[in-house]
Amino acid sequence: MEALIKLFVSILVVCVLALIIKRSKCLDDSGIIGSSIMAFILIYFCGFKYLALLLSFLILGVLVSRIGLDKKKSKKMDETCRTLKNVLANGLIPILFAILTIFGLNWALVGYVSSIAAATSDTFSSELGVLSDENPKLITTFEVVEKGTDGAITIFGTLSGILGAFLIGFLGYLFFGDVKIILCGTIGGIFGNLADSLFGALFERKGILNNEHVNLIATIVGGVVGVFMHYML
Repeated sequence: MEALIKLFVSILVVCVLALIIKRSKCLDDSGIIGSSIMAFILIYFCGFKYLALLLSFLILGVLVSRIGLDKKKSKKMDETCRTLKNVLANGLIPILFAILTIFGLNWALVGYVSSIAAATSDTFSSELGVLSDENPKLITTFEVVEKGTDGAITIFGTLSGILGAFLIGFLGYLFFGDVKIILCGTIGGIFGNLADSLFGALFERKGILNNEHVNLIATIVGGVVGVFMHYML
């Protein structure tokens, strides 16, 4: 009976979230389906805290994407409705880490938080960095390039990314009670964000990788670095 109740509650929560996301128009239909599957896996197999952290990334991402929206639209840099590709690029690695926690692998929780921190850090840098009056520079050569160039960074965007990583690390601490998660999540998130810029400059600019590939790599790097820091502390 408890299993049936848990299944019913999980499905109900996922359906409510899907309706909210649908109304917010932050994801298209394919994105909603993908995110709903991820949400069910998290809430049914891992627990509500895991889902709450991933939702925090989604909410924070929506909020920063709408800051300075008119300015972004004028430069054709606005992207308020994301697709299944975006969902998978940012959510696949966290889901894999979450699944590993089911088998009692404690380090996987740190990987889960850190990979989400990487995705959040990248989102903050991308969405807020374009609003800066600075001239962005390529992370590999520090050559001044146009705003929106793959692999370009600004001081403001980098600081925004650090903030995004810290917020997820702090929320991870609040949800899971391990103070080390703050540092692991923040550092993992920062390294994941830097990896995003580096791979963007080296490969995305040349058409070897696309934005989703680079985002996926960022979450992998973020998760791995977070786990490494967990064992170093």
